[in-house]
Amino acid sequence: MQMKGCVGVKSSWKINCLALGCALAVAGPAAAADTLLAKTDLRLEKCAATAELWGDRLPNGYSDDLLVMLKDEQGKLLAAYAPSIKGGYHPLLAKVQVKPIAKKATPVADSAGDKAQSAETREQDKAAQQLLVSVAQGDWQANTEFRVLDFADVKQVKELFSAADSMGIVSRAYIKEGKLHVTLQDGQHNATALPKGVETGKLYYGGLYSLTAHDVDGDGQEELLGSQQLVGGKQNVADVGAIWQLNAEGKWKHTNMTIMTTTPTPKSNTVNDGQKVATGVILPRKMVVPGGEATYPVFVSEDVELQNKVNKLLQAECQAYLDSFYKGKADMAFKVITASDKLLSLQLISGKTSFIHHHINLDPQTGELIKLEQILNTKDPDLIPLLRLLCTNKSMMLEQKLPAEWYIEGKNLFLLQRICGKDEAAGFALGNLHKFVLDKKWLEKKF
Repeated sequence: MQMKGCVGVKSSWKINCLALGCALAVAGPAAAADTLLAKTDLRLEKCAATAELWGDRLPNGYSDDLLVMLKDEQGKLLAAYAPSIKGGYHPLLAKVQVKPIAKKATPVADSAGDKAQSAETREQDKAAQQLLVSVAQGDWQANTEFRVLDFADVKQVKELFSAADSMGIVSRAYIKEGKLHVTLQDGQHNATALPKGVETGKLYYGGLYSLTAHDVDGDGQEELLGSQQLVGGKQNVADVGAIWQLNAEGKWKHTNMTIMTTTPTPKSNTVNDGQKVATGVILPRKMVVPGGEATYPVFVSEDVELQNKVNKLLQAECQAYLDSFYKGKADMAFKVITASDKLLSLQLISGKTSFIHHHINLDPQTGELIKLEQILNTKDPDLIPLLRLLCTNKSMMLEQKLPAEWYIEGKNLFLLQRICGKDEAAGFALGNLHKFVLDKKWLEKKF
């Protein structure tokens, strides 16, 4: 018998879904799947919970027979649900809050004159969350399947964002006479001139490339910012963006629909490229809105604890730049500079006409930030005088202390300073600094 809401569950897992419609109320470890693929905490209406994604991971990294298991704080299994995703790569879970939230009256100021927290805000703080499931359908360049699961009724889990939604908003796209023609699902048609050098063959638009939850209008309900790629050959021709908002009837409304053509770039340009690293994969997440775009990194690993740790750190490091994007002040991009088994170095880029560069240097084995004082003996009084002597960028000021921004690329250490609104950089061969290098692994041919 096929149970509602339980499509894709293997019979060998022996999950009794008949009585509870995939809601399980038994304690103990999950014997439901072979591998824990991802997990996150989740706030329900009456309790906190943990959502886990289980599945069969094949040697090539593909996972199938996916199953989401929801457990309370004592580890008791509340629900199990097989999302309508056949399988894929790089699975991730994230908590979102996309359902409309009832608005309450705002209380008057208290006796001290400070405005008390509104009942609306308190309601929003306690509102139940939903679960965003993402499973890539290939490498970082391919589309991804997204679902939003609602556990308001653990006996009847609902997919608020379905397979049809994950197909995106493009119903037809083609190139004719140097123009990109795009028809959206609501019937809108757009014809845009393409930059020179764009391939004019058949376009591929297989589904959403990215989906990000953010409260755009500040009402406590998160919207979903999605992007869909139009690809010709191996070249990205355009990005189509939209904002999804769930209404009270449970229907998605599309707004801010944007078509942004892309200029062909050389293969040496790796900005916004995903990359395999020592302990996982860096994936891009892209948002496209009228007048702007932002691409930020997420990390996927077979080590679920490491995955969550690194993504928490990346979210914190990216927050200020994403806030600037949401406010329409700056675009955002990123670049993987170094990806060895000892160092993962990412560059965050923010701006419109001038750009700020921020560097995140991680130990890919532990997910911990690496500081410059872990690379060099910064307390040695001879270090800064030597750096001043070797520095070829006369705009830099290496006087009292070392710059906070740095990264290693190849066998060179780069230091960065923001001076008069401009980022200044200087490179130093690590071999010339061997006296100050604390661990000789940084001097190896392949560190």
